[in-house]
Amino acid sequence: MLTYFLTGANRGIGLEFVRQLASNPSNTIIAGVRSKSNDVSDLESLNTNNNIHIIECDVGSLDSLSGIEFRVAEILSKTGSNLDFLFNVAGINATSSDTSLTLDPKSMQEHMQTNVMGPAKIVQTLQKYLARGATVLNMSSGLGSLTVATDVTKCCTYSMSKAALNMLTLHQVKDLRGAGVKVICMDPGWVKTRMGGKGAMIEANVSVESMLDVVNGLKDADSGKFYRYDGGIVPW
Repeated sequence: MLTYFLTGANRGIGLEFVRQLASNPSNTIIAGVRSKSNDVSDLESLNTNNNIHIIECDVGSLDSLSGIEFRVAEILSKTGSNLDFLFNVAGINATSSDTSLTLDPKSMQEHMQTNVMGPAKIVQTLQKYLARGATVLNMSSGLGSLTVATDVTKCCTYSMSKAALNMLTLHQVKDLRGAGVKVICMDPGWVKTRMGGKGAMIEANVSVESMLDVVNGLKDADSGKFYRYDGGIVPW
């Protein structure tokens, strides 16, 4: 039996992760959503094996994150397991048309809170529940690569936040190595979701299936790598 915790579970890539993972009744999925008052009907419809536990986890709110340890611990106490996988999926790209000359301080703060501090606090809070050999996946983007940015510059605030997430990942690699936990960045590709918008080319089920193949094949030496969804290495 494997136990997964992930954020952004009610739509897009997060929902597709739950769809594929929950189909195996031996998996336990703790599905974090921004608010249970939002539409979670698609997520609830996947719970045919009664192995999905929905909790509130707004990665943009420190108040919300302060309560996740209690919620996760309560679930794990009933299943008698620890977390084998922690997927930081939730993120925002709220001002995609901005450039380095039009950066907005409020938007920057919101992106850094949601895309960087949120994943940092989640790992910090749940580290004690990570099983030895567990994997942390931080959902990044090719736009967070400094190498890619030499040719492709768009979504400036979002790109900067994802570059910061990549740096956070490398620090987590070092800090969690003694606990036997692997940490990686993942570029899911340009996926056909609400965030992906017009021009997206990859179906969510293809991206997620490929990412799960990569994650399931990781070795200890792979901790700290920046992967593309298909297993290729993304340059920093």
